[in-house]
Amino acid sequence: MMILAFAALALALFSLPLRRLNVAMGIPVFSLLFATLALLGAFFAAILSLPTLLLCVVGASLALWLGYLPTLPSWKPLGSLLLALLALTAALHWWPGIQNPLLLSAQQLTADAIPYTLYANFDKGWAGYCLLLALWPTQLAISRSAHGVVVSYWQTLWRGLWPAWPVTVLLALALASMLGLIKLAPKWPDFLLLFVFCNLLLTCVAEEAFFRGLLQRPLQQHLAARGIHTTTAAWLAIVTVSVLFGVAHFAGGWAYVLVATLASLGYGWAYQRSGRLEVAILAHFGLNLLHLTLFTYPMLIK
Repeated sequence: MMILAFAALALALFSLPLRRLNVAMGIPVFSLLFATLALLGAFFAAILSLPTLLLCVVGASLALWLGYLPTLPSWKPLGSLLLALLALTAALHWWPGIQNPLLLSAQQLTADAIPYTLYANFDKGWAGYCLLLALWPTQLAISRSAHGVVVSYWQTLWRGLWPAWPVTVLLALALASMLGLIKLAPKWPDFLLLFVFCNLLLTCVAEEAFFRGLLQRPLQQHLAARGIHTTTAAWLAIVTVSVLFGVAHFAGGWAYVLVATLASLGYGWAYQRSGRLEVAILAHFGLNLLHLTLFTYPMLIK
């Protein structure tokens, strides 16, 4: 049942962009069916209690209402705030009655690294799914053109990732090395596939949907509506959200906050250039994967 829950959640995420297969009566039917299977699997695998299951249903219903159903404009800010609070508390593991499976317990990947623990965080993955469910229709609208010029989907991805991603990787890893957080330590962990699944689908999706889709883009639009130049508004939003992103990683210490803030500037830049959340997600995950396989992970022992 546990495997069913996470496999169905992954299918719900991956099927969300498939408009021809997915949308009927104006709603993403196939994605919602997979999401329902994920909830049932998580409930019968004892990952979710009944109250937590109901919270998950409330979050998805709110996301569906915001993204696909007729909504009075005056109600949207309140709905978005409620969704943000639900997603944030889920991602922080504040929901009661949830037992995320432990996949790796305090494993030291190199002799000089702090121990690493890996959970399959269904609550954070569900938060990411609800945010994408609410945000995806606007992502589709944004992606049809860039600066007034119609471009292909792959051109949009390339525009977002180049040169933002390599610049972000070089600067973030260089800063982490200078601050004594990491050093070169190439490796191929035996849990790599588990890391890819959990980090990409349960961590990066939720964090980028929240910080980029729910915070950065609305903030940029608000600043531009107040008469601030478009480019200035974009970078003010990127910097503001990146500071919040860095502070959210305070558990790793101030040096880690600085690195996370710098990395977030790159993710925000990639998102700004493409208008696509998946670009920010790929940029975030790509840096995390390089960090794991080429450098000390998660960081050096102080």
